[in-house]
Amino acid sequence: MRTLIRHQWRQGRSAFLAFGAILVIAACLLDTALTLLWSFDAQYDRRQEALAVADIDIVIPQSAASANLERQLSALDGVADVEAHPAVLADSDIPDFRGADFTIRTLVSDADTARRLNRYRHVTASQTGGDLYIPQYVAEFGQFKPGQDLVLRMDGHEERLRIAGTIEDMEFGNAGSGILAFTMPHDAFDAFLDRHRQDAVTEYAVRIDGDATLATVRKDLGTFLDAHGIPVAATLDRQTVRTVRTMVSRIVVLVLTVFALLVALVSLALCAFQIGNAVRRERVDMGILKAIGYTGRTVARTMLAPYLLASLAATLAGILLSLPLVHAVGSLVAMQSGLDYQAAIDLRAWAVTLAALAGLTMLCASTALHGVRRLKPIDAIRTRPAGRRRQARPLAALPGNARTAILLAQACASRPRNLLIAVMSACMTILLAFCATLAYNAALRPDNLYDTLSTETPQLAVATQPGAAREAAGRIASIEGVDDVLDYTTEYVTIDGNRIPAFVSDDFAAARNDIHYDGQHPTDERQIALGSALAAAHPIGSQVAVTHGDEVRSYTVVGFLQSVNDGGAVCELTDAGYVRLEPGFDAASHTLYVYCDGEETAQVAERIKDHADGLVGQVTDTNRMRLASQRMVGTVLVAVSVAILAIALFLVLLVLMMVVQTSIARDRHRLGILKAIGYTSRQLRAETAMVLLPAGCVGALLAAVLCAGGMLPAVQALFATMGVMRSHFELPWALPAAVAVLLAALQLACAFGFARPIRGMAAVDLIRQ
Repeated sequence: MRTLIRHQWRQGRSAFLAFGAILVIAACLLDTALTLLWSFDAQYDRRQEALAVADIDIVIPQSAASANLERQLSALDGVADVEAHPAVLADSDIPDFRGADFTIRTLVSDADTARRLNRYRHVTASQTGGDLYIPQYVAEFGQFKPGQDLVLRMDGHEERLRIAGTIEDMEFGNAGSGILAFTMPHDAFDAFLDRHRQDAVTEYAVRIDGDATLATVRKDLGTFLDAHGIPVAATLDRQTVRTVRTMVSRIVVLVLTVFALLVALVSLALCAFQIGNAVRRERVDMGILKAIGYTGRTVARTMLAPYLLASLAATLAGILLSLPLVHAVGSLVAMQSGLDYQAAIDLRAWAVTLAALAGLTMLCASTALHGVRRLKPIDAIRTRPAGRRRQARPLAALPGNARTAILLAQACASRPRNLLIAVMSACMTILLAFCATLAYNAALRPDNLYDTLSTETPQLAVATQPGAAREAAGRIASIEGVDDVLDYTTEYVTIDGNRIPAFVSDDFAAARNDIHYDGQHPTDERQIALGSALAAAHPIGSQVAVTHGDEVRSYTVVGFLQSVNDGGAVCELTDAGYVRLEPGFDAASHTLYVYCDGEETAQVAERIKDHADGLVGQVTDTNRMRLASQRMVGTVLVAVSVAILAIALFLVLLVLMMVVQTSIARDRHRLGILKAIGYTSRQLRAETAMVLLPAGCVGALLAAVLCAGGMLPAVQALFATMGVMRSHFELPWALPAAVAVLLAALQLACAFGFARPIRGMAAVDLIRQ
């Protein structure tokens, strides 16, 4: 039996190597996906436990905090522990954050205070000390290092602070939570707190009982604070924060898994094709073996063993190659999540990858060898050699002239070959169309991707002086280069005990990014649109109670919104609708969104300061941050697309090389006769390539039709795992067709190139063989 296995290996060595190379890619991708899926979540859980992360965080003004309130919160049902942390919470602008101004709420606390809950871990430190410890998200994404200066613009004041080090926190983590946590040494924090007394807050970290429900306790806490008239500045829970921080890891796992499955499908089709060829090639030998006493099971095992060994070796090689890939992808995921991810070997991922790919290979090979057991020795010995095949249909019954009929007959002669080429073409068309869709919406139309993942983002955001919103909007609209001005202010309200952002405007239809996905925007003072996180509890047409301070008002739900960064916990109100909660809103400061397409935003910002002097306060260049984010995300997605493209082309080359070599080996006799009667090598190479074209075109065409109707829904389903309810992605109708045509042309050119050995074959040698 060992001799027979070695014979099979020598006969099909190149086929085993090609099959193994494809399985290496599939194993590498699948193991990476599974490792990230299991190890990232496991590390996240371990880090949460190590840092004793609270289940719920509630931030209230320091003036409302007291030891008695802490005792009352601890006495609520489901609450196991409460710890108060003094801090400063304010909206801050961070200049030069990856080349742009970055605006976010910052929570600054004392780094030297002992904590039971929501502890921090120091990752890096400056040798010269400093005034501020920054979270990993700011260090990695914002490109700041210990020892550098970081500027925080808060309440009109500019704080220039020396970065003392980097911390890892599991409480907020990244911008998706809406808050970034900074810490300061004790003395620096006391001085900072004195300068920002108006923003002083107390953070209550709440740990719930093991049998309590997170949503229920959070709602009870909100109800209690509302009943006692205590304003809430922010409320977060560990589950919501986790969802936001891990959204990139989830989408990476999905993409890698789908890619690995498509590659594995191609490898299985190649396996079935090669085994079918081996059965036909060795048919006479198998008949002789069965005639001298070998059973069909034994013969099948000798042919199965090399494929099983090749699949095991290739899968192990792919698993080993996945280690650097896990590290590279993990670093990207860690930058987005604000987590110090450590790439490690996951034995479960190894076992599942090995069992899945080796098991599928064995199943596919066993199915292809099923006929060997029923093969009768006398029939196998009498069967004509595999190189001489019967035509599927008479030439006279095929359309076209004689040359066309011969090509069609050759194209239809091998069903396994056609199946392999069709499967490969379909899979590669789907992969390339997916890459083209990502690249088109991330690089050529970057607004599509950004609008899908964000809410309304203008070129400039202008904070007006109290009561000056209307006059400031009119004056800004008359400035050269300004296309439109929209009064679009973000306030905060409480719904179901959760404090959420409320977008306040009288003209949501004028916004460039339409974030509603069902129903409509509010149009009067008694209507509200809710985020996707609140949709299940409050259907359209229902009444929802909204709280702001001491005011509680009821609104009719008229639509639903998406907001990925807020976890779907947002709402929309008209100006009059918010005035019901805050009567002084008209006289308060508003935010004006300024649109100036094609203009230099810095110049427009200077014109606004000059022409609306005394009417406006801070002018934020949000376009710079938008462009920086688009470049970063676009670069990542284009890099992923290029990597997938390179792997797809490599697979196409491998499969075509094997198919062309097999075709030449099986048609040597016929090719020799054609050469003898005057056909040139170039004509025979072209015929060999053209024979593969019909199956490739069929597979590519079917996949293109599938992509035209299903690619955007598939992308929507993919991004839905991140909370996207409405994708702004576009897919030009010609894109899948162009991919199919290019792939067919590439297959034809590559097959013609792989048929080059025909040039060196003499007619007499081909005929004799």
